[in-house]
Amino acid sequence: MSELRLFWAVNLPGGLKAELGRLQAELQNLPVDLKWVEQENLHLTVKFLGEVDSSRVSALTRAVSGSVSGLVPFSLELTGWGTFGRPPRVLWIGVGGAVEKLQELWVRVDRALAPLGFPAEKSFSPHLTLGRLRSARNVAALRERAGALAADRGSWGGFTVDRVDLMQSTLTRQGPVYRVVSTAALSGGSGRKTD
Repeated sequence: MSELRLFWAVNLPGGLKAELGRLQAELQNLPVDLKWVEQENLHLTVKFLGEVDSSRVSALTRAVSGSVSGLVPFSLELTGWGTFGRPPRVLWIGVGGAVEKLQELWVRVDRALAPLGFPAEKSFSPHLTLGRLRSARNVAALRERAGALAADRGSWGGFTVDRVDLMQSTLTRQGPVYRVVSTAALSGGSGRKTD
């Protein structure tokens, strides 16, 4: 069998990805040393698994599907922004709305995977990575512009979470390429394998 680089994520609807792409475009003219996350790759990471044998995909999907199927779909709002690290390394968008439901989703995924050999996480900081800073050069200009845009908008948009996706990340010279490997549905749905 082959190894796959996997993670569980909440994917965004296309319209919201497009809206965040417009935000990235508004910030791209700033003289900041930043690598933007490709619009099609924007997501909320729930749990990173790393390199996993492809033969384990079905077991991972069954475990997570059984754990999250009792959850009712919930709404999230993307709001605000910030940076992680000193010096700043990650430009992120914040998460509002039913954050406690997202936290419960994370807990269930984390607990479901622990018996399969994936260590439990200590904490969960829900956010959407918009870009990665290569240096702190001109971060003040980025903060000023992003802050003004966030104050003007209030929210980047909302969406309903009704599933969590097992994603494969293939690293290429152009950047990572993501694809959905399987899905675990909320509200009594069953997981489906896409390949």
